[in-house]
Order: sequence, then C-alpha cells, then structure tokens
Amino acid sequence: MTRVLYIGGTGEISHACVEESLRMGHTVTVFNRGATAGSLPMDVEHLQGDLRATDPYQALGNRTWDVVCQFLAYEPDAVQRDLDTFSDHCAQYIFISSASAYEKPCRDYVISELTPLKNPFWAYSRAKAACEQVIDGFQTTITSPSRCACTIVRPSHTYRTRLPGAVTDGDHQAWRIMNGKPVIVHGDGQSLWTLTHAEDFAQAFVSLHLNPAAFDQCFHITASKADTWDVILAGVGEALQTDPTLCHVSTETLVKYQPAWVGPLLGDKANSVLFDNSKVQEVIGGWACSISLGEGLKAAAVYVEQRLKAGYSPDAEKDALLDRIISDQRQLGTIEH
Repeated sequence: MTRVLYIGGTGEISHACVEESLRMGHTVTVFNRGATAGSLPMDVEHLQGDLRATDPYQALGNRTWDVVCQFLAYEPDAVQRDLDTFSDHCAQYIFISSASAYEKPCRDYVISELTPLKNPFWAYSRAKAACEQVIDGFQTTITSPSRCACTIVRPSHTYRTRLPGAVTDGDHQAWRIMNGKPVIVHGDGQSLWTLTHAEDFAQAFVSLHLNPAAFDQCFHITASKADTWDVILAGVGEALQTDPTLCHVSTETLVKYQPAWVGPLLGDKANSVLFDNSKVQEVIGGWACSISLGEGLKAAAVYVEQRLKAGYSPDAEKDALLDRIISDQRQLGTIEH
C-alpha cells in the first residue's frame, strides 16, 4: 500500500489530490498548520506543524513515506530543506511548481515542458523556477543510489471551489456580478486561457506516484483546451444565473492603475497559450480531462454562493479602484456606458 505524505492537502488543488489518493487505496498523511483540517476525509492522518517554524517537520519524527508531495513551498530554501529532510525518507519527492513560470511574452503559444522558464513580470513565477533549479542541482550532484527520485509538476489555473477571476479574485468578481456591478476584463476579452478542474488534475497527478517514467522528470498537468476570457466570464455568469456586464480595458492601462497586477496579467493571464500535454499523457497512459467548463463552473458556483451568503464583503479599497477604472474609461470613451 502506497504511503503518501501531502504537505498542504487542503488547498484548491491538493484537496482533490488527497481524495484521489484515497480512492486509489493509498495511505495518506497530511501535514499543515491545521486551520482547515476539518475539511479532510476521515481516513486521512493529520499531523500539525508550521513551515515557518525553525524545525517544522518535528511532528514527522523519523518516519518514511513512499511519496512526499510538496504543495506549500514557494522559495528555494524551503525546497532545499525538504530535500535535506526527505531524501533518505521517501522514494519520490514531488514538487508543485507553476506553469506561470514559462517564458513571457510567449514566443510560441503552444507550451511544452521544453519551453524555457523565464518570466520577467512575476516574482512568484521566478521563485518557483528557482525552486526547480534547487531540484535540478540535487538530481545532478547527488549520485547516491539511495537518494529519492524527484518529479516536478506545473499546474496552470486549476479550480474546484473558486470561480476564475479575470482582474480581481473570483469571489470578488462573483460578488460584483451578483450585485449588478460591471466587471473588468483585461484586453479585448479574446485572449485564450486554460482552466483545469482539480479532479481532472488529481487523476493525472496521482498516476505519477511511484511511476518510474516520472522519476527525475517535469510535467505540466492542464486541460488541452482553452477558451477566451469573454467565454469564460459568460460561463461564470451562467453558473451564477446572472448575466455579467463586461468592461474591456487594455492590460497596459490596468497595470498603470495597479502595478501589483503586472505579474498576474502581463506575466500570466494576458497571454494566449495552449498546453501540449503529450508528455504526461504518454507516461500515465492517455489521460484527458473529463469535466467540461460548464460543469466545473456550475460546481464551483455552489461553493462561491455559500461564501457570499455567509456574509462575504469585498475589500472596499479594491472595489473602489475597480469602480474608478470603469468610470474613468467610460469618460474617456474607451468602454461603452
């Protein structure tokens, strides 16, 4: 029976992976701070610890696992600490990176694992790429036959309980739609974006566990289909049973209003990309996403509506900024009234 340790385990992606591991008969342990441990399935062992602590893995003792899945590392030092801790205590270490680390702007809109990791717009993406470099160094300099194998997985936009947001986050965007307020779409709304449901991702992800063809390899796991942002937001409105009013504003204009949007927009969402998933499909045997965009958005909307009804209120400053951008651009005549 495969023993799997999830560092994380309750997030938008990792929760679905935990459930898929259980479905496959794995013995699952989850390590995190415990704030959302109540959402875990009953068959999961939960160990509590804080990755910000000096010795975060004290609760793990000297135990070993077949697979360790790291969903919460965002800096190279954290990955190096993992390798120091687990290299002799697991057979496979899987690091969750990000498809946003691929080069921007894109020289080729079809992304494969051979696409360079070079994103000058987003510090988050560069940090993930730096984490990968630590793993690359470990693979090439540690030659002991007993060292663990490493696998790097790069998700793109993966969702389960949260609707995709264009400029603001999905809950804020849904709140605006439900309250009859217009929402901003970057550019002309025609750039292509790939959404992957977490349950589809999880099936491929768990199939990499102890898979020799995945050892010391990197993969992205995404849907092979992409939709325009206008189509996606129309689907969000349909899931919420409310037609959204879309206001298109150029990305260059948006980042002048809010420089923090440079990374998520210029470094990610504003680029049209398609993902070539042939590598992961070959390794795990013909995997493909089965949850349609409409089905996934409708399922996520149930969770979103629950959060909104529970008393959700958006950040007033952020909401005022969105209103100001729309008002300014309408006065300038760049968007319709």
